[in-house]
Amino acid sequence: MSTNNIAYLRRRRNFTQKRLADMIGIPASTLNRIESGETEGFEKYRAKLTKALGCKPEELDAPDFQLPSTLVTGFIKYKTFIKDIERNDAEHVEAIAGLPATTEALVIRTSDLINYHGSNDLLYFDSVPQSNERLFLDRECVVQLDTKKRGEKLLAWVTKASGEGKYILHAHMSPMMSDVKILAAHPILHIKRS
Repeated sequence: MSTNNIAYLRRRRNFTQKRLADMIGIPASTLNRIESGETEGFEKYRAKLTKALGCKPEELDAPDFQLPSTLVTGFIKYKTFIKDIERNDAEHVEAIAGLPATTEALVIRTSDLINYHGSNDLLYFDSVPQSNERLFLDRECVVQLDTKKRGEKLLAWVTKASGEGKYILHAHMSPMMSDVKILAAHPILHIKRS
């Protein structure tokens, strides 16, 4: 039995089986059989699959194929508070061309942010904090707070407060936090809608 990377490529593009099947003009049940290996060979669909998945023809069945990926290091399940994911348990998602190699992703797992982000949206950010405040002010950021609870993180828009080194955090659907000291700000670089 040959290697089949179609399901892997499809999930990395965030396509359902039905959507990909519709794109290449076959029933979803046929695509399911192709992905699961029940139907040997998919040569007659190779060109359409390649075009729909945005890959090279040989990537569909290359045994050692790996897409560039980004590690998902956290998720939001309640309001805008970020829960870190252990590196051993973290999944990978499609890397976005042009973003730094130090990019990580955050997944939204709540409907609390419905006016801003959908459930399962991916927010890509640089794991290296931005030291130049001009590059994180007036932007949505992953913010690490300077609190007694070391490591508390949240998603918020950051604006300048009147005091030196103090900021105003506008957390979606939560009260504004004024005159806050932060340990680090990681601007959101890219949002992939689910």
